Amino acid sequence: KLATHGPLFRYERPQKGRFRQFHQIDAEIIGAGEPQADVELLAMADQVIRELGIEGVTLHLNTLGDGDSREAWRAALVQYFERYRSDLSEDSLERLEKNPLRILDSKDTRDRNLVQGAPRIDDFLTIEAAEFYDEVTDGLRAAGVRYKRAPSLVRGLDYYRHTAFEFIPDEGSAAADALGSQSTILGGGRYDGLIE
Repeated sequence: KLATHGPLFRYERPQKGRFRQFHQIDAEIIGAGEPQADVELLAMADQVIRELGIEGVTLHLNTLGDGDSREAWRAALVQYFERYRSDLSEDSLERLEKNPLRILDSKDTRDRNLVQGAPRIDDFLTIEAAEFYDEVTDGLRAAGVRYKRAPSLVRGLDYYRHTAFEFIPDEGSAAADALGSQSTILGGGRYDGLIE
């Protein structure tokens, strides 16, 4: 188990509302392949947010499946979005070639309309990946962590597997008003592909 904190710098051009330098706190469990490790980190994050007095925040949760699930989903997304190539934003056209999962979290209105009909990861999960996600959600319920399924929540890098999450202020909450367009308080996921 590892925790770090300190200033970091973005390599890429910062998105609107973000700065090149930012401060980050990380918590990691390395070498634990079981879903309970994800539950432990998510329960800890939920507790930290509450202990900081930040109210009105919900965990948004998705699964990216295992490697086989993710590859099958990726192929289906490419096939789907290829049919709408002329309707995609410029950014999403580029993402279609490099990382089609990122189209799912596009903020462009044209893309948002297309995303509604896009294939969902649930249709491509292997039995093992579905069981992994069920164990994570069962653990969260047992720990009293409130969550919402967010089927379009993805991580852009190919090495992410299984759990992907963001803690997001509820609409109309004080936290949402304070954060503006950059609404995620805390986010991350399991990156087994990078550890390999």
